[in-house]
Amino acid sequence: MLDINQSKFVDFQKVRIQETQSELPRGSIPRCVEVILRAEAVESCQAGDKVDFTGTLIVVPDVSSLATPGLRQEKTRGNKGDNAPAGVVGLKALGVRDLSYRMAFLGCGVENTVQVEMTGGIDPNSELTEEDVRAQVSERDLMRIYEMSKDRNIYQNLATSMFPTIHGSDEIKKGILLMLFGGVPKKTIEGTSLRGDINVCIVGDPSTAKSQFLKQIAEFSPRCVYTSGKASTAAGLTAAVVKDEESQEFVIEAGALLLADNGICCIDEFDKMDVRDQVAIHEAMEQQTISITKAGVKAVLNARASILAAANPIGGRYDRSKSLQQNIQLSAPIMSRFDLFFVLVDECNEVTDYAIARRIVDLHSRQQESVEREYSMEEIRRYIAFAKKFKPRITKESQEFMVEEYKKLRQRDANAMTKASWRITVRQLESLIRLSEAMAKMVCEDKMNITTIDGG
Repeated sequence: MLDINQSKFVDFQKVRIQETQSELPRGSIPRCVEVILRAEAVESCQAGDKVDFTGTLIVVPDVSSLATPGLRQEKTRGNKGDNAPAGVVGLKALGVRDLSYRMAFLGCGVENTVQVEMTGGIDPNSELTEEDVRAQVSERDLMRIYEMSKDRNIYQNLATSMFPTIHGSDEIKKGILLMLFGGVPKKTIEGTSLRGDINVCIVGDPSTAKSQFLKQIAEFSPRCVYTSGKASTAAGLTAAVVKDEESQEFVIEAGALLLADNGICCIDEFDKMDVRDQVAIHEAMEQQTISITKAGVKAVLNARASILAAANPIGGRYDRSKSLQQNIQLSAPIMSRFDLFFVLVDECNEVTDYAIARRIVDLHSRQQESVEREYSMEEIRRYIAFAKKFKPRITKESQEFMVEEYKKLRQRDANAMTKASWRITVRQLESLIRLSEAMAKMVCEDKMNITTIDGG
């Protein structure tokens, strides 16, 4: 028997790790391995992290197989023509079951190094200030970050360096770049959280590089989850409540938005999502939380992620004679939660078609030589991680400027002669504030001025 007085109890946690897409063999599905963490290693990683485990591969009893109901009497098949009844063999008729074993991994150390290595030694989600980061980064990297911050054309250079294989679409590149920098999250006196993440939606005709933008951001961002709207459900995007095999208790399994916490969630084919699944992410897009009340489990989970969505217009082609809301199959509440909407129209233009064709042919014929970058991807990651440590403040002049611009938008929306895409609400004013903060972060400024806001 277990002597409780002589025993020593430590914390215990079971983590399930899965293979990444780049490590999958041909024609295989991702495999999972359970990792057992104990003592100080517990709660050292969260869902969605890319971590390195150090430990030992062990064999543990498969307790879940013992929880299955006992088998009935097992009969042996008699010979043909033999009228003798079949006998009972084994002990399974008495409820005795064989104990099976399975592989597990006993983790002794957890190191979240992949995300920090991608950003050049800077953890973008840590609570360190820019002064603390300066002490951690090498002098050479810090000098390179200083040179990039003094670049007068840094907005255009960063946008073209991130997407060198995509011709044109400069406004979309700049909008996605502002999404990577993000705004400043705030908390009111009453405790209400104001999100700082920027949501972007790209609407366009087929073959206009919408999915290419999403794929490149999924590879560039240290913490990003890529999913498709057609193959995703509400539980897959938010969270699901399942029964644990060993404890037989209900536990929460994280969805795409939870796995992308403090990161980016790329959703392709956003218009193909079911209406009920779109309603499930309303709370995550604005309040940045996910509330679950299922099977006796009540929890509020954080989903502080930026959403980059791509959608096709109704009928496959964008109709210029109709408004944006009439061209896309999205409800008004979910459209108002996007900070930026971009429309890509595939039009026949001799100059543009020639430039795109030359770009594609050069990319296929000489892949490395055709890519022209002002900054490397490692430099951009390091610069974004450093710039996100700044918390720009709104000055008096910038406050008056944004209020006047919001009044102009409201007056233009109220004018019956102007046909707006959708109603201008307070959310568009908050979007203007977040985009202005992202512009100030991009140039590493502590204060927002009118030239920075008007330049975006």
